[in-house]
Amino acid sequence: MTGEELKIVVEPKPPQTTKLLGLPHWLFFSLLSMLLWGLWGLISKLAVELTSPLHNQVLSTVGLLFSVMLFARSKNLRVGTSKKRGAFWAFVTGLCGGIGNVALFLSFSHGGKASIVVPLSGVYPLVSVALALVLLKEKLNRMQIAGIGLALAALILLNQG
Repeated sequence: MTGEELKIVVEPKPPQTTKLLGLPHWLFFSLLSMLLWGLWGLISKLAVELTSPLHNQVLSTVGLLFSVMLFARSKNLRVGTSKKRGAFWAFVTGLCGGIGNVALFLSFSHGGKASIVVPLSGVYPLVSVALALVLLKEKLNRMQIAGIGLALAALILLNQG
């Protein structure tokens, strides 16, 4: 596959003027995601202490079926400009997520503390940022670069002692 085949074009959407709980939609959903993933990390640790990492992954995938049934009814399900390519990337996303979940569960089952493992694995956006810089030719401003530096410093501090 050449670099040209990996080129992804994302058209920006116009800003939304409506708000959810007084927040812009993107911020509301970002905070909701943070809250749910925070719960997910704690619950994952509890589950792995009671069952195997692979069993946990299978059962958590079964749990996803509820959301699949809910979202399958959405009028936006079939929206998109290149559904085949989008479906391929969605499949790869699921594959990466599933294998990443098993790696996280294995970390817990090998003695990793939730207070260390979850924040360490939670800085995965740094990988996304690096890939976006290279593959999507995105740019960072000084404040964003400082944020990355602080995230790396937090990782170092979390893993001391």
